[in-house]
Amino acid sequence: MKDMNEKRHLSGLLTWALLFSLFTTTHAHASAVKKESKGLVPEDYFDFVFLNSPQVSPNNEDILFVKRTVNDDASGRNSQIFKIDKSGIVSEFTQGTGDRAPQWSPDGSRVAFVRSVDGKSQVFVMPANGGEAKQMTFLEQSLSSFQWLPSGEQLLLTLTVSPEKANEALNSESESKRAKPDIVVVKNARYIGDGAGYLSGKRRHLFTYDLESQALTQLTEGVDWNVNGPTLSKDGQYVYFHANKTGLEYEGNDNSDIYRLNIKTKQQVALTQHHGSQYSVSVSHDGKSFVYSHQEGTYEQADLFLHRGNSEPKNLTAAFDRRASGALWSPTNKSLYFTTSDHGAHRLFAVDTDAASVKKLLDMDKTVRNLAIAPSGKFLVFTLESSTALPELYRYEIQSKKLQKLTQFNDALMASKALSPAESFWFENEQGMKVQGFVHKPINFDKNKSYPLVLNIKGGPGGMWGHQWFHENQMYAAKGYGVVYVNYRGSSGYGIAHSKAVRKDYGGADYRDNMQFLDKVIAQNSWINKDALYITGGSHGGFLTNWITTKTNRFKAAVTQRSVSSWISEAGTQEYTPAQMTKEFGGTLWTNFAGYWDRSPLKYADQVSTPTLIIHSDQDMVTPIGQGQEWFYALKANDVPVEMVIFKGETHGLSRTGTPTNLVERLDRILDWFSRY
Repeated sequence: MKDMNEKRHLSGLLTWALLFSLFTTTHAHASAVKKESKGLVPEDYFDFVFLNSPQVSPNNEDILFVKRTVNDDASGRNSQIFKIDKSGIVSEFTQGTGDRAPQWSPDGSRVAFVRSVDGKSQVFVMPANGGEAKQMTFLEQSLSSFQWLPSGEQLLLTLTVSPEKANEALNSESESKRAKPDIVVVKNARYIGDGAGYLSGKRRHLFTYDLESQALTQLTEGVDWNVNGPTLSKDGQYVYFHANKTGLEYEGNDNSDIYRLNIKTKQQVALTQHHGSQYSVSVSHDGKSFVYSHQEGTYEQADLFLHRGNSEPKNLTAAFDRRASGALWSPTNKSLYFTTSDHGAHRLFAVDTDAASVKKLLDMDKTVRNLAIAPSGKFLVFTLESSTALPELYRYEIQSKKLQKLTQFNDALMASKALSPAESFWFENEQGMKVQGFVHKPINFDKNKSYPLVLNIKGGPGGMWGHQWFHENQMYAAKGYGVVYVNYRGSSGYGIAHSKAVRKDYGGADYRDNMQFLDKVIAQNSWINKDALYITGGSHGGFLTNWITTKTNRFKAAVTQRSVSSWISEAGTQEYTPAQMTKEFGGTLWTNFAGYWDRSPLKYADQVSTPTLIIHSDQDMVTPIGQGQEWFYALKANDVPVEMVIFKGETHGLSRTGTPTNLVERLDRILDWFSRY
């Protein structure tokens, strides 16, 4: 009995010890897990909320906006209109899954918006205080935009319509049962468009639509030009728009001028007559002035010009070395508000119409988009985002400069994730130019550890990365990679000299800025494992990924996305015209063949050894699928480890606007490829 009791006592001690050990081990493991914060994974994209199109009510009390989310099966996106009342309460306004583009009626009693019906965009109207939405248009034509006329009884519509046909095809009775030929007739240099496929002979024109009688009245017509950016005068008598009426719009001509249309008489007046581009017109509240963006040429600075009465147009941003467009008038007609790219951020500015002086309104490293102004002129509404924050809606008081956050749709998700902020890194390139790049440290960064690094090359070469939300870089950081990227020469946001410096030098200035930036970041950050470098990029970044791997084998693996491999075949198969490509390369294929071929990665493909994943979309019209196929063929022929993933039905915008399930699959494929090497 004594032995049995001793055994039971010993067994009890062992059990207690085991439980204590298990408890302490579990507790220690839990503590370790708690210390290791979790970053974003590709599937988190399904939970992101995006906001756009804020509109302030005529009484300055309520705000409408559009909320966009991924639908349940990740095959597309839902969009729904929400409302913020004067007390700050956010609520659903419409119940549809494809509602967008809300606009208050002039008296604020109703709201019009666009909803898709049987694949066609139609205008619906519902009471401002809620209720049933009523379909107002039953259009067969494609709707591009709409605006209320001041009476509240009519709408101004922009529709894509077919020019009148002089002759219809004549078929005999015996031929009527035959299958019709399935062809596309190509006459213009630009005959395809990304996301649009083959372009038709249809053009965008203006119409008025009577809400009661449903009468549609055409205001403009023309077989070889389009109405762009229509905006109404406050009294509703005139429509201002820009158009290229040279007849060469689809031949690569980039001219456009500002026109004013009298709605009653349908008479048009050309308000500008210039060989360059005039666009993005905005009319003052008193109707006495208008501003527009003016650009001498494709690669020149865009400035805001003020046209007042019969006086000569005045350049309001001559001393402002940034691209200014999309300006909103203050009610006093003395100020204009706009946003523009600037040192990795998209900032908010104001310009005085008398003094032509520009001032920054928000001095923070964030990105302002979707700008709207209250009718009172007392506050602005916009979305604000950063490298660690998805866009949310904000209100900015112009006098007090108070900034108030209005929505919190993404807050819970962001609070549950560890995020890596973009750290600015400036360096001086071989030309003595200061160039800005950014570094993301890995999640759970430990300065005593060594980490692999991804060089992520942006597209463009225009545009800019930095202080904006970009989930892809966060997902690399969450997997333990450092991430670096640079706004190389050609990028926006650093002045006209910087953006023009890569023209006719693809694979030159852009290549050197990326490699010099990488070397300087590695030299100043001992945590980077220089023997574990990876490279990726899309569009122009895909071209540079290909190009760089022909120059060096220092990267363990590459992922090239929607890339260019040969400028020879690219020139003849994508949406850009011979005139546009001539500007890019300083000549045609026949006058400057070497310029195209010498800067084609395909010429040097036999020098590549980096294992490469090619990602391409079969409906890409900017860098058509053949570019990826040629690169795949070349690497296969030279025994380079290579795979190609083709996303069916996707366009050049896969990484930003692609079908959500494909967008996430793309991210998973990239991370998997890097992990293999």
